[in-house]
Amino acid sequence: MADCVLQTLIPDIERLAATKVAKYKLPGMALGIIRDQELAWFGGFGTADLDTGKKPTENTIARVASVTKTFTTTAIMQLRDEGKLKLEDSLAQHIPEFASARAVRGDVDGVTLRRLLTHRSGLVTESPTHGWNALDFPSREEMLAKLPETGIVIPQDSAFKYSNLAFGLLGEVVNRLTDTPYTEYVHTNIIEPLGLTSTVFDLTDELRPHFFVGYNPTPYQDRPERAPYAHLKGISSAGQLHSTVGDLAKWVAFQFQTDGGNRCGAQILKGQTLTEIQQPQYIEPDWSAGQCLGWRATRIGDHIYHNHGGGIHGFGTQVWFNVPSKTGVVVLINMWPPHGGLEIAQEVIEIVLNADETVASVPEQPTLEPTPEALRRFIGYYRAEPGIDVDIEVCDGSLRLAGHGRSPYSLHAPAVLEPTDKENEWLVHGGRAAGEIALFTFDDENRVISYELGAFVFKKLI
Repeated sequence: MADCVLQTLIPDIERLAATKVAKYKLPGMALGIIRDQELAWFGGFGTADLDTGKKPTENTIARVASVTKTFTTTAIMQLRDEGKLKLEDSLAQHIPEFASARAVRGDVDGVTLRRLLTHRSGLVTESPTHGWNALDFPSREEMLAKLPETGIVIPQDSAFKYSNLAFGLLGEVVNRLTDTPYTEYVHTNIIEPLGLTSTVFDLTDELRPHFFVGYNPTPYQDRPERAPYAHLKGISSAGQLHSTVGDLAKWVAFQFQTDGGNRCGAQILKGQTLTEIQQPQYIEPDWSAGQCLGWRATRIGDHIYHNHGGGIHGFGTQVWFNVPSKTGVVVLINMWPPHGGLEIAQEVIEIVLNADETVASVPEQPTLEPTPEALRRFIGYYRAEPGIDVDIEVCDGSLRLAGHGRSPYSLHAPAVLEPTDKENEWLVHGGRAAGEIALFTFDDENRVISYELGAFVFKKLI
């Protein structure tokens, strides 16, 4: 059904993308839609090179800038899961030179790995060296040498304060804990296992012919100029990656593997850790957005979207995805900063999800299996003092707690009861009592009298 929905939307999405390219005079745009584990649709608009006119493809390579930070976050979480660090560790525990940083506000020990990952450390945005204006970024050695001049300028947790330097230093943590250069670690432990064959920190001769030509906007002229290329050097872990829509589709698809079990092969993080990464650590006062580990979370209506953008001379990127629907959108534009167009990632994913929800699906005919005899004695109406009512019912072959009289909620309900190796002990899944045991009592004829859960005793009335 989802693919059918997407097929009906493609003409509108193509018109929207073509309109953005024309309206904002963009050189080119590569746009992809991910459904679960595949790139379900790709569109190339405009040109990857104004001189040749060749169209962007799903394999056209662009600099993805700060989307690199989501890879760095994954590396840090891999090391956390290996027991090599804790998110509450202060940065100075792993980079002792950081103890010399200048705490104008907040304090040095308050700069923890978790706060660096969520832009809540109070650290300055950039290393106090040359950089964006000079297009000459500091080396690792220069970044570390400047730590005594590096400021913590607002109190920790007082506000979201984006910091490229924070992720440059997280890359140094990876380097020191693994005794491996950051870029080599990420390639070996993230890029290679996921099969991201066109995702690199430095272009190879083999990949160079597939590179987008990046452009800078020019005032008073229609045609943009070629953007200069500057390597990020010491802050590569903040934004040096190059990638394609095809590879970023695999990266988004991996974010949906929250039920993938332990780390193994292409499951480069255990599913539980992926869920942790996607959990907001800080919420904006109006609840419209939150900061997760690496990713940003944006709330629009009833939908939560995880996202991250990237911008560097010649290239703008947006990656958006919705975990429950396993739907994502990637957009690459070969001009930065564009006059507009990057917002299409949000617009397209909303179009797709809203269409999913408006399509009336025909429910499958239920099998209407008879209730197993072993479960019959449990079903009925229960009450606990001072008047808490709950029904136990069988639905789809499972024993469940439900609100009495079809009420949607009743203390521990709704929840599923899973049998254990003891007939009177049932494990609760979901709701307030998740993970606890419902302990049933039987009479001499093996009929259910009551069950105890969460310090309440529910007596069977019917």
